[in-house]
Amino acid sequence: MSKNAVIVAAVIVVLVIGGWFLTRPKPAVAPEVSQPAPAVSESATVAQNSVTISQTGFSPATITIKIGESITWENTDTENHTVNSDNHPTHLLYSFLNLGLLKPEETKSVTFDKTGTYTYHDHLNPSLTGSITVE
Repeated sequence: MSKNAVIVAAVIVVLVIGGWFLTRPKPAVAPEVSQPAPAVSESATVAQNSVTISQTGFSPATITIKIGESITWENTDTENHTVNSDNHPTHLLYSFLNLGLLKPEETKSVTFDKTGTYTYHDHLNPSLTGSITVE
């Protein structure tokens, strides 16, 4: 076999393998089975209740709302803060409350569709805590 024939064969093999990777069907991903999470919004327009975050903590630290109402967290500090579900550091108690990082002046909202008491904290400052009671 000549050198050119080997190169042509190698190019054909590379093209066939590359084509297969590009055209193969993507594996189906099974959806997670869990309770539906409350709606999360980046905008304060849906909020009915507000909680501010500053270097001294969440204000108000405890809030009571009615089912179907929303809470908007606003970072009024010059430093980043987070809103994360308890328990620290795993944040597994109420995963829908894991809003993550809020930069200065940023807001994030959650609408609560189930009654209960929900506790959370600032992962970057775990001593800053808050709770929401939904009636």
